[in-house]
Amino acid sequence: MTWEVAVRVTFVQSGGVAGVPRECEMDTALLPPEDARELEALVAASALPVSGDYRSAEARDMRVYEIRIGSDAGGVAVTFDDHTLPESARPLVSYLRRSARPRGGA
Repeated sequence: MTWEVAVRVTFVQSGGVAGVPRECEMDTALLPPEDARELEALVAASALPVSGDYRSAEARDMRVYEIRIGSDAGGVAVTFDDHTLPESARPLVSYLRRSARPRGGA
């Protein structure tokens, strides 16, 4: 899917050793132009598959990543764990993890 209009991204990371959920929401229409272009490029390069839950059965203590990307052109909602996260999506997840904060605004 190509993202030629404003993109809204919601990201939640949970699981792992600490288990503290972290999240962020980003909208390219509200970001500075340079940041918006970076996020759009990362989304495009991520090549996320169709919506679905792609966690592995062995993912008990792994981090889980929920990513929802939407625009007026459509959207996708996917869930991965450390084992199933596609290589192409790792730069996007890294970028989103830097912006994520503990759930509840702590």
